[in-house]
Amino acid sequence: MPVLPIERPRMRPRVRRSPLMVASGIIMIVTGSLISAGIYMNLNNTQTVIAVVAEVERGQQITRAALATVQVGFDPMLKPVPASELDSIIGQYATKDLVVGTFLTHQSYGERVSPASGESEVGVALTAGEYPDDGLQPGNKVKLITIPEVGNPELPTGGIDGTIATVTTSGSSLIVCVIVNDNDAPKVAALSAANRLALILTSRR
Repeated sequence: MPVLPIERPRMRPRVRRSPLMVASGIIMIVTGSLISAGIYMNLNNTQTVIAVVAEVERGQQITRAALATVQVGFDPMLKPVPASELDSIIGQYATKDLVVGTFLTHQSYGERVSPASGESEVGVALTAGEYPDDGLQPGNKVKLITIPEVGNPELPTGGIDGTIATVTTSGSSLIVCVIVNDNDAPKVAALSAANRLALILTSRR
């Protein structure tokens, strides 16, 4: 019988791994682990804050229905009002327009400005061009100027000093409640009814 040749097993070539590739792999694994750990820690490091769920115009009173508490990831760059202060905010007044979906901040609300002894609060209706349109807020110091009658070229002088209590809108008019001296209140009311008042902002609170 013929003798069959014996096949010897073939040796697989050894794969030489580059030290640089090994080191890169280790770095990628470690980096991935750190990123995963950071995400996990961030998800667990949350805070419960107050968010706006119904629009509140500047100067309007804030109601419970306009606010909600939400849980968000902690971010030291953000300064939202914590949920623990919710009860103390109800009844306060918006110092700027509160937009749905935004966080409430301590700068966006405050107490209503009320007249002291010897002062009165008067509502003044203004149209475009009769007031600064870059944002009036409660507490702003203003001066009310009399608009000359038609055909009267005389320019107004002086003015009546006041403090804004609230700011709301009604159609195309801006309704500004201004605290003035008791002696000036009747004049302001009469001029406002005749649409003969303009408002100048003199100082922001």
